[in-house]
Amino acid sequence: MLNKLLRLRQKDPKKVIGLMSGTSADGIDACLVEITGNGIDTKANILDFETYPYHETTRNAILETSNRETGTVDKVCQLNFYLGKLFAEAAKSVANKGRVPVTDIDLIGSHGQTIYHLPNPSIPSVANPFSGKKGIFDDSINTQYSSSTLQIGEPSVIAQETGITTVADFRPRDIAAGGQGAPLIPYVDFILFRDKERGRVLQNIGGIANVTFLPRDCGIDDVIAFDTGPGNMVIDRITELVTNNASHFDQGGRLAATGSVNHRLLTALLAHPYLIESPPKTTGREVFGRPFADNLYKNAVRSGIEGRDILATVTMFTARTIADSYKQWILPKHHISEIIVSGGGVHNATLIKFLIQYFPPSMKIYSINTFGIAPNVKEALAFAILANETISGNRNNIPSATGAKEPVIMGKIIP
Repeated sequence: MLNKLLRLRQKDPKKVIGLMSGTSADGIDACLVEITGNGIDTKANILDFETYPYHETTRNAILETSNRETGTVDKVCQLNFYLGKLFAEAAKSVANKGRVPVTDIDLIGSHGQTIYHLPNPSIPSVANPFSGKKGIFDDSINTQYSSSTLQIGEPSVIAQETGITTVADFRPRDIAAGGQGAPLIPYVDFILFRDKERGRVLQNIGGIANVTFLPRDCGIDDVIAFDTGPGNMVIDRITELVTNNASHFDQGGRLAATGSVNHRLLTALLAHPYLIESPPKTTGREVFGRPFADNLYKNAVRSGIEGRDILATVTMFTARTIADSYKQWILPKHHISEIIVSGGGVHNATLIKFLIQYFPPSMKIYSINTFGIAPNVKEALAFAILANETISGNRNNIPSATGAKEPVIMGKIIP
């Protein structure tokens, strides 16, 4: 087995499949890519990609399992293995779509499905289960490891069902090294998008919005990256409430375009404490998920704000939090030449219109499509590259982005 892994490490190029399901929990993004080299010499040629939507019952199960009130251990246990099968099917399907035999795939990199993410030990989201107990579970050990994260979609099932070496569960090693386990994509942004002449922002708008800033002619230690706040997550939930679950997302931003921004509500939303935290920082469904959106909607309706105006306002909220984060943490010391936007938010024309109005015309905004990468495939591509780095023995986190004490090799290898 060791010889097989050594041969895999030395093989160049490799055919790799990246798998990703984000905080929106709407499906599995799969990317088939040929990767040449590793580290800063990595070249990636996308051969095919696809998004495989979750069935409604699967999405509901993920959301239910992600909820502290309903996510019981038996549900987590069963869903872990069930999603492993779905991830394996997505890998086989994208290989078939790309007309590459599964036996010719060298490696799978799977992010999995985040169920819970607790990056900040100063936030007491759960009671200390070991407090006051003697033995190895003393308070000092519990405090040290109180940051935690859980991604499911069992990689052993993926490896068994596909016969392909699988690398997964990337975030825990960064947390073990004192980081927040996120964001992880900046390492790949640095490899693919650094530029000698231009300061570039890579803005992903998924369920959560995250930014990577690559200063002109930067080294890896110069990278600035963090979660700016909500992306599509709040927009999607408010859309469900406004449409009585007829729609799970605001297609093209058309519904928000019929409403008006309520500036009183917007001001209240912008007072959220996460927005003034300094990087490194990361957030998720635990902060901006369904309870946040439901409470927001209930209070807004109670104060007389119409549903479509609430939707327009939360769409502006996402745009404003992105723009404000640049002004707080990037622009005071750096120049931004261009903004490259990826993720499902690219398709929301109202959101992009709101975002553009916050920046001068000299700051160009592009869809990542311009660079030959579909907006929905970037993160799946990233986990294919991160898996290749793991197999190559390269440290693949960025401590300045995650807060880790040192660079580490992330990912667990399932032969």
